[in-house]
Amino acid sequence: MTEGIIEGGPLNIVLATDSREPSGMGEHMLMLGRSLATSHSITLAVFADEACAHLLTRAARFGMAIKVIDRFEDFADWLGRSGTDLLHIHAGIGWEGHELAEAGHVHGLPVVRTEHLPYVLTDGDQIEHHRQQVEDVEHLIVVSQASFETYMAEGFSADKITAIRNGIYQPEPTKSRHSMRAEMGLTDEKVLLTVARFTPQKDHITLIRALPAIVEAHPSAILLLAGTGCERDAVEAEVQRLGMDAHVRFLGHRTDIADLISIADLFVLPSLFEGLPLALLEAMSASLPVVATRIGGNAEALGDDHPFLVETGQPDVLADMVVALLGNPTLATQDAEAGLTRFQRHFHASRMGAETEGVYRHILQSRPADTEGHTRMDKTRIGFIGVGGIAGRHLDILAQFDDVDLVAFADPDFGRAEHAAGRFGARAYDNHKTMLEDQKLDAVYVCIPPFAHGAVEEDLIAAKIPFFVEKPLSLDIELAEKLAADIERENLITGVGYHWRYLDTVDEARHILSENPAQLISGYWLDQTPPPQWWWKNDKSGGQMVEQTTHILDLARYLVGDVTQVYGLASHKERGDFPELDVPTASTASLSFASGAVGNIGSTCILRWGHRVGLHIFADGLAMELTDHDIMVDVGAGRPTRHAEGDPVWREDRDFVDAVRGGENRIRCPYGEALKTHRLALAINDSARSGQPVKIAN
Repeated sequence: MTEGIIEGGPLNIVLATDSREPSGMGEHMLMLGRSLATSHSITLAVFADEACAHLLTRAARFGMAIKVIDRFEDFADWLGRSGTDLLHIHAGIGWEGHELAEAGHVHGLPVVRTEHLPYVLTDGDQIEHHRQQVEDVEHLIVVSQASFETYMAEGFSADKITAIRNGIYQPEPTKSRHSMRAEMGLTDEKVLLTVARFTPQKDHITLIRALPAIVEAHPSAILLLAGTGCERDAVEAEVQRLGMDAHVRFLGHRTDIADLISIADLFVLPSLFEGLPLALLEAMSASLPVVATRIGGNAEALGDDHPFLVETGQPDVLADMVVALLGNPTLATQDAEAGLTRFQRHFHASRMGAETEGVYRHILQSRPADTEGHTRMDKTRIGFIGVGGIAGRHLDILAQFDDVDLVAFADPDFGRAEHAAGRFGARAYDNHKTMLEDQKLDAVYVCIPPFAHGAVEEDLIAAKIPFFVEKPLSLDIELAEKLAADIERENLITGVGYHWRYLDTVDEARHILSENPAQLISGYWLDQTPPPQWWWKNDKSGGQMVEQTTHILDLARYLVGDVTQVYGLASHKERGDFPELDVPTASTASLSFASGAVGNIGSTCILRWGHRVGLHIFADGLAMELTDHDIMVDVGAGRPTRHAEGDPVWREDRDFVDAVRGGENRIRCPYGEALKTHRLALAINDSARSGQPVKIAN
C-alpha cells in the first residue's frame, strides 16, 4: 500500500460487474463512479454486451476510464497490471460477481462487494456458495437499511456490512414537457409511468390488472412502460387479454428517462422487492407524485409515512390509490413537494460517493502495509492521439510491455477512442487538448492522417511531452521545419515510424554496404489504392510517394546516404471506382546521392492487390534485394534468401519507451532525421509538378 492511500491521496478504483443486464445497477455504478472521479481514478468494467455498451460510452463521457471484460482470465491479467488499489464488485443477485472477486484475490487486491437487492436467495446450494465466496471479500455494501436488515436476519456479521443508501444526480430533461408530449403524440391524457425491467420482481402484471379500474375513472389514462426483460411477452399478453392495448405503450430500453418523467402525471412502481430503486429517486427528484408498493427499498426512499404506499400483489388497492391521486391535484402536488424535499436531504450521489470512499479508506488503512498487490510499478503513462489502423499495430505491442500503462485515447471519432479505451481500461476523449489537460502523460503516440498534423505536435512540444509520430510528418514542409526546430530547442525525445530501419535484415545490409558502398539502387512500391478517401486526395495525403513510398525513400537514405537532387515524373489515370481520386496513380523519381550513387524509385496505386514493395541495391560484385520480410544477397554464387527475424515495430516501440524512461536513447529515426526523408518525398512531388530537377539541402 502506498503512503498516499493511507493519508487520503487519490485511489485507483475499479467498479466491475459481470451482469449481462445491469439495468439500474449499471446506473448506480455510473453515479458512484461519477461522484468519485472528481478525486480518484475510476475505471468502469463491464461486458461488451449490447445492454452494457451504453454504460461504457456514458462512463467515458463522465471522465471515467473504461474496461471491456471479454474473459475472466484476461480481466484478471489486466487487473494485475493496472495498478488498482481496490476492486469494487456490483452484484444484482447472489450468484453474480464471484469470478470477478477471484480475479482480485489472485493479485492480493482488497475486494468490496455491493449487493443491490435484499437477501433473496432460497436455494440451499446457492446460499452455501454465496457464503463461501463472500468470506474472502473484505466488505459488503448494501444499498438500503432495509436490505441491511435482511442480511442481519440471515446471520451475517454487522461488522462486515455497511448500508449506503443509493444516491443519484438529479437528471435534467433535454426537452420541454410540451415538445416531448407532442413527440409522443400526447395531448391532455393522464400519463402514468413505470421504469423497470420486465422481470417477476417488478410485478408489472399487478399494475396491468389494476389498469381497467384506473381507465374507468380516468378514460384518457395512458401507461408508459420503459424497460426490457424476459417478462415482456407475458405482460403484453395480459394487456391484450384485458383489452387495454390503447392505454399501454411499451417503450423498450430508453436513455431519456428524465424526458419521460417530465411528461408524466404519476410514477407507479409495483415491485415485490427492491434494494433502493433509482427510478423512484429520479421521480422524486423531478417532483413527480409516486404510488409504490410497501416494501423495504420503496418505503425507505419515500418514507414510512408516505400516504401512497400499497401492499404487493393487490391490483384493486393499487388502482384505488392511483385513481385517488390522479383525481386530487392538490394532494398530488403536496406528495411531489415532499418527495423532492426528501430526495434533496438524503439521496444525492455525492453523499453516496463520500460514504463509499469512507469504506475504501477504512479497508485500505486496515491492511498490512506490505500486502501484495498494492505496490504500484513505475510505469510509463502513454496516451494516443488518433486510434485508426496504424495505431492498432503499436497498441498490440505496447500492451506487452510491463513497464507501460496505456491510459488515454483521443480521436474525433469518439467511438474509436472508446473502443481502444475499453480494451485497456483507459480514458477516452474526442479531442487531444482535453486529454492533455486531464492526463499526466509521460509520452504520446500521434497516429493521425497527414493533413491533421500541426496543432497536435505544437501542443505536445508546449507541454514538453515526448512523442512518437507516424509518418508522414506534415504536408506543409515549413510547418515540419518549424516543429523540428522547436523539438531541438526543447531537447525533446521523439520518434517517427520508419520501422524498416529496425529490420535485422536491414542491419545486415547496412553492415555489408559499410564495406562495399552502393552504386545503384532501384526501389518500388507497387500496390492497390488504400480505402480511406482522404488518401485519394492530394491535399489530404500528399499521394503515394509521400504517404507510402516514403518508407523506401527512407530506407535508401538509411543505407546509401543523403540525396542531393531528385527528378520526378508522375501520371494520373481516372478510376471510376475511386471517385474524385486526384493523386498520381504512377510516379517515378531519379535520385542523386551525396556518395555518388544514383537510383530510381517507382510507385503505383493502380493495382487491385499488393504486388511488391522493396529496394534493390547494387555494389561492386554485389546485388541485394530487400523487402520488409526478407533479404537476398547475390555475390554470384546463387540467390540465397533469408527471412527477417523479430518484429521491427516491437524494436522501434521498445527503443522509444526506453528512451522516455531515461535509458539509452537508441531511437533510429527521431523527428529531425525523419524530416530529411520527408523533404525528399515532397521534393519529388515538387519536381513532378514543375518538370524540373530539385536540389535538396540536408
